[in-house]
Amino acid sequence: QVKLFIGFYVTFVLVVLCADLYHRKVVLPRLRSQAVAGMAGDESSVGGGSAVDRFVSKFSNYQGEEGWEDNEGGVVLRSDKKKKKKKERKREEGEEETVDYSLMESFEIDDSSRRNSIDGTNVSTFEARTLYDGIVGGKDEVIESIEKWKEEAFGDDVKWYWKVNEVVLLPFTVARSASVCLTSKEEYNRGVLATSCIGSVFWVSFYLWFEHDVAVGPGLFYHLAVMTVVALVVLRFAKVSREKISPQNWIAVPLAMYGFVVAASWIDFIADQLVEVLQFLGVVLRIPSSILGLTILAWGNSVGDLSTNMSMAKRGLANMSITACFAGPVFNLLVGLGVGFNLLNNSNGGGSSEVEFSPAIWTGLAFMFSHCVLILVAGVWWNDGFIPAKFGYISASIYIAYAITCCALEFS
Repeated sequence: QVKLFIGFYVTFVLVVLCADLYHRKVVLPRLRSQAVAGMAGDESSVGGGSAVDRFVSKFSNYQGEEGWEDNEGGVVLRSDKKKKKKKERKREEGEEETVDYSLMESFEIDDSSRRNSIDGTNVSTFEARTLYDGIVGGKDEVIESIEKWKEEAFGDDVKWYWKVNEVVLLPFTVARSASVCLTSKEEYNRGVLATSCIGSVFWVSFYLWFEHDVAVGPGLFYHLAVMTVVALVVLRFAKVSREKISPQNWIAVPLAMYGFVVAASWIDFIADQLVEVLQFLGVVLRIPSSILGLTILAWGNSVGDLSTNMSMAKRGLANMSITACFAGPVFNLLVGLGVGFNLLNNSNGGGSSEVEFSPAIWTGLAFMFSHCVLILVAGVWWNDGFIPAKFGYISASIYIAYAITCCALEFS
């Protein structure tokens, strides 16, 4: 039943949320106080004395002097150490980081904000002085975002095949960026956010017409009028795009929820087209549907997660990246199966649907469970919280063995 699947997923999210809150509110403040007291090298004191504290600290990213260090009252993640060492090397070589103040010319800074910025007691952020200044600043931020993307996609250190991939995906990248509202600290850009508010109107209209045969009609103009006002509010009142910053909550929360719905429509659209292509290939090449799902469909489903998780890891968000590797499949299994079976049963008149566990499914379950156990063994017990790079070869080998085993079972 759909309630059972959704209940499992909500339980999973709540457990992760509680662990994260405990981390932020209990473990990190304790580690900061220990750093101030000069107790950073005492691993027995990390996480406190209780069994719960020791368990959470053992599975955390903040254990021992190798895992964290004091940084002006903060805690540095292991994944952030590489960035810090790079900055220290630049400072030793005499290279100074240049700051572009051009975006600040159209903003009003009062004396109290200037003083707080100087003495370091407050990190001040600024809004546009007028709507016109906001529009001009938003345009400059869009241009800055395009230049940043060009540097990341076509830089000298990027392989040629990744450059070709970016060129092929350019139309979809532009359409997606111009329609999905992103408010996270890593992706926030005020000009792009305002553009996506307006662009989402056209994408939603196209999606409803193409996927569900819904003629939007006059609703398109009402939707466009509302989102145009929202875009102007963003340009006028949202914070200037700066590194590691997000807009105010009263702007970020509603637009993040709206962006999630738009992103879900993108996923649904791409998934439908992918299934159509796979069915066409299966008919033409006479390949069983189970083999297509095991190979091409599985790869296509994972390409987006692969690129996103790699991008987050390269930015120093190792915890978020490794969590997404597990949270994505959990969401697909629980919410995807739960909602999917509910829709299927409703289309069949509210009856039940028979599910058969084929040998391929049991094989996949066995390989998945074995891989999860190996991750725990390699990451927690053998390497003290680190997953070594060489473990990737083990994961790839396990998947190849799984694919070969399932193909052999299907053709046997």
